[in-house]
Amino acid sequence: MNKNTAIQLIENTFSARFDENQFTLFIKNLLNDLEQGEKVKSYSGQYIWDDFKEHINAYKRIGKYTDPNGEALDVLIVEVKNRQKLERARTTLRNFVIKHLNKFEKDHALVAFFSKEDDKQDWRFSYIKLEHKAFWDEEKGKVKTGKEFTPAKRYSFLVGVHEKAYTAKNQLLPLLQNVAKNPTLEEIEAAFSIEKVTDEFFEQYKNLYIKLSEHFENDGHIKAELDKANIDIPRFTKKLLGQIVFLYFLQKKGWLGVPKNERWGNGDKKFIQTLYNKAVANNKNFFKDYLQYLFYEALAKERKNTDSYYEKFNCRIPFLNGGLFEPGYDWEKADISIPNSLFRNDEKNKAGDIGTGILDVFDRYNFTIKEDEPLDKEVAVDPEMLGKVFENMLEITERKSKGAFYTPREIVHFMCQESLIHYLDNALEGKIEKADIETYIRHGHFALENDQRVAEKGETETYKYQLPSSIRQNADLIDQKLAEIRICDPAIGSGAFPVGLLHELVTAHLVIKPHLSNSYLSQKLDKLGFPFKESVSESRFVYRLKRHIIQECIYGVDIDASAIDIARLRLWLSLVVDEDDLDPIETLPNLDYKIIRGNSLIGLPQTAMRDLNVEKQLEELKEAFYNETDESQKKVLQNKINFKIRELLDSAERYGGDKIDFDFKLFFSEVWREKGGFDVIIGNPPYIQLQKKGGQLANQLKHVGFETFVRTGDIYSLFYEKGVKLLKEKGILCYITSNKWMRAGYGEKTRSFFTKYNPLKLLDLGGGIFESATVDTNILLLQKASNQNHCLAANLSQLKNLKDLNNLSFVTLKNLTKDNWVITSEIEQRIKAKIEAKGKPLKDWDINIYRGILTGYNKAFVIDTAKRNEILANCKSEEERKRTEKLIKPLLRGRDIKRYRADWAGLWLIGTFPALKLNIDDYPTVKNYLKSFGKKLHQTGEEYIDENGQKQKSRKKTGNKWFETQDQIGYHQEFEKEKIIFQEMVQVSSFLYDDNHNFYCLDTGRIITGKSIKYLVAIFNSKLFFYAIKNFYGGGGLGNTGVRMKHTFFRKFNVPKATFNNRIEYFVEQIHSAKEQGKDTTTLEQQIDYLVYKLYDLSYEEVKVIDPEISLSEEAYNNLKLES
Repeated sequence: MNKNTAIQLIENTFSARFDENQFTLFIKNLLNDLEQGEKVKSYSGQYIWDDFKEHINAYKRIGKYTDPNGEALDVLIVEVKNRQKLERARTTLRNFVIKHLNKFEKDHALVAFFSKEDDKQDWRFSYIKLEHKAFWDEEKGKVKTGKEFTPAKRYSFLVGVHEKAYTAKNQLLPLLQNVAKNPTLEEIEAAFSIEKVTDEFFEQYKNLYIKLSEHFENDGHIKAELDKANIDIPRFTKKLLGQIVFLYFLQKKGWLGVPKNERWGNGDKKFIQTLYNKAVANNKNFFKDYLQYLFYEALAKERKNTDSYYEKFNCRIPFLNGGLFEPGYDWEKADISIPNSLFRNDEKNKAGDIGTGILDVFDRYNFTIKEDEPLDKEVAVDPEMLGKVFENMLEITERKSKGAFYTPREIVHFMCQESLIHYLDNALEGKIEKADIETYIRHGHFALENDQRVAEKGETETYKYQLPSSIRQNADLIDQKLAEIRICDPAIGSGAFPVGLLHELVTAHLVIKPHLSNSYLSQKLDKLGFPFKESVSESRFVYRLKRHIIQECIYGVDIDASAIDIARLRLWLSLVVDEDDLDPIETLPNLDYKIIRGNSLIGLPQTAMRDLNVEKQLEELKEAFYNETDESQKKVLQNKINFKIRELLDSAERYGGDKIDFDFKLFFSEVWREKGGFDVIIGNPPYIQLQKKGGQLANQLKHVGFETFVRTGDIYSLFYEKGVKLLKEKGILCYITSNKWMRAGYGEKTRSFFTKYNPLKLLDLGGGIFESATVDTNILLLQKASNQNHCLAANLSQLKNLKDLNNLSFVTLKNLTKDNWVITSEIEQRIKAKIEAKGKPLKDWDINIYRGILTGYNKAFVIDTAKRNEILANCKSEEERKRTEKLIKPLLRGRDIKRYRADWAGLWLIGTFPALKLNIDDYPTVKNYLKSFGKKLHQTGEEYIDENGQKQKSRKKTGNKWFETQDQIGYHQEFEKEKIIFQEMVQVSSFLYDDNHNFYCLDTGRIITGKSIKYLVAIFNSKLFFYAIKNFYGGGGLGNTGVRMKHTFFRKFNVPKATFNNRIEYFVEQIHSAKEQGKDTTTLEQQIDYLVYKLYDLSYEEVKVIDPEISLSEEAYNNLKLES
């Protein structure tokens, strides 16, 4: 099907009310070979299962499709009772299709859900998939696919008269165009991908930010207005886009442009577009004359006794409060006129879409007011997706910014659940088995619908409670503990973790609610503000619950003001989506003293005196401020709070000397008064090397008193320490960070710090968690308690699907110390123990390791053979020639260093080492050559302009002479000995044996001299050595296969003493001779590998772990003799 025909088919189907004939036509073209005939069946009345009769009127199977892989799919049309069921009964509708699929033994369905209540105007096009659970078949010894189902997932496009078909068009178009091939079910599922929509929306959102911020930078008038108000352009731009996108959710709810005397929800679903059109029609500036009034007057100022009527726009607009629509500048006097063309225009984007303005872009997408659920996802812009966009936007400062440090939802989900499980396990003091708590937190939402029904109608043979009895019997206590939790993210970013915990807490409360005693539930509803308990709808309950959790349980801090804006926006948005059936609409809470801008790492000194009376006054003021809506009263309260805080901080500054803008115990004093610290500290703190930018961070933080501080370290280590110190006794810390602390030298203090507490779980995630970040990561769960010496650990570097995080196999790490933390299986632990039982560590061997030559300017000191010959030919005498020839050494770069031999490229080093104390006048041809490089060789660090007018910089400042290498090279004579040469960054062991004593190497390489060199080169090139450095002693992998061969790592490797009749040295000689003749040495190198395994007494089973492809049979290996 050609593109234009396919686009027209999509628009006719999805931009209109539901029409069965049109839908069937679309499906036939999408699937090509749709089986109909007897496959078409209709069901209604008594043929609808009893469980679903109050939700479903009728349904029809219009066909069956079998993909090229033999996988079957049913296509269904489901008529829902009313529009409310269509929007809110998502679990029920999904379960209805699951029942159909189970009955007809299929795993996949494409379904159109519609309601006649709104004349089929808005409907859903869904893909539903059952995933079978795999299990181990003991009898057959293999993995089988079982009958037990994991919960089904539904992915839906929002379609119809009031929705956009843009996303559906983009994602379904390729399938329609490919008429030559029937789509696989994997391809159909990919068409419902939310990730594609998220990535596309983020790119367009980022482009809007860049376009706007560049305009503001170049518009001198706007820039001057913002400078006058002390508002930086990036923050203003991000806040403006956030405000507008927030409005899109409000208009989706029907809260904007509500006619006078009509209910909330009946507003103009295209209110922003209507407002823009008015501005253009009246020849006005949309931002200055309309948006500012909407932001800073209609939404931000209370209009008492007017029923929220806003005269300027002649409609009802809700007063939201909360700070989102506080301008931060004198908007009525400031003359900020953003061109209307930045909101709407006729420009084409790269994809050929018309319009690149803010409203053009946002209008293309469907916005959904439903929070994303793990099992029911709408392929649209929802608050969770927006969180991902916001998180990525925090890193965006310019066009080249990638902004891909968003913590994947599966990781957030896992970390939040783990934190809650361990919090409850501790808070319940052993009253409930931990396994039952895990079932409750991880799987309780699957049982919710069933258990609600059983609670209402009683247990029967068919319906029984699914939640563990221990959870149900202790429901009141569990709910109380959930209400008491205090959580903080000290580097909150966009708020991913607090929002994630908000969702987990809401779910946990809802799951337990059917089992609460009447008296406890009555008290709970009182606290949530429900005087008339008989009229509590689920949506109102969830809204009140969320508001209570945000007010009582969640705290956050970030040094970035934009992050604070975004985190507050995410929490407000989470509230708004659940605020249904409320009239009047409740105002947003003030989060100024809950989500705070500040430096988490610098606070009041430990010795600072606390004024408990002032802290108590602050708490009372903050509580009053949280729900205050009167603008003048808010300012009064804010001034009182800020004055008291500043007074205490200034006093501490006078005492300690450092500038302090934030302190946890002061700003969140109620947490310490009630609990002595937080129950949970969670987050993804920044990864920044302290020595970057001349060590600015190191200089700032070195006097703060962190045990984990190392000048060469990373800021996340300090966040670990700070996080632990913010916890109450037995509190839980859960971070995702770089995993370098596990093995790096700078991590020694961090590892030592952790051993003072109780590490509970450690997951080494490897690379690839963050889309564009190359960092390898880990998740650490730690309790502020004495070390129980029982840390569960898993290495997930090969994990392909983050959904599998809850189905991990753990090993137990014991006796953890300041040494490297390595996650190994039982058999790997045996291998490590056998290595450490043999011989002595390399650091105790009679060998020396030196760095290669650092010249400071290789372009001058590294020459090819032609240049060498030219220099020698220009010598005036044979004596000078011989002197000069001795000065020029054969050289290897890193890439020239191979296993056992050199791949020499004919390069030479001019060896004017300072340690030689040369007189350059004894080498006139060398002197003339080096002088041709001018000031570049001077070791002064000075900047200068060269003959081409280009800015240049000489070599760094040292005490050496202009013609000398940058480093002293006092060990230059070691290069003339029998030695091993190696480079650090390798994919395989590449240790070169230089028995002719002639090669030098650059600083990318290292040399080893001393005793038993021939024997050691075989050990170093063995598969066992490479495996041990990569897995036990190194600083972690280099990508999936490589390793850094840093000499400080393998100094810990034990090597048995070489014996006279050892066969290993014989094979080294054979390899060296064969390589000189260009022969293949694979078999000889394998023989060394086998002998090294034998040297360490490894069993064949252990060898298979290191060398899975070993060609030697077990019998042959066992018969192999180490000695000749």
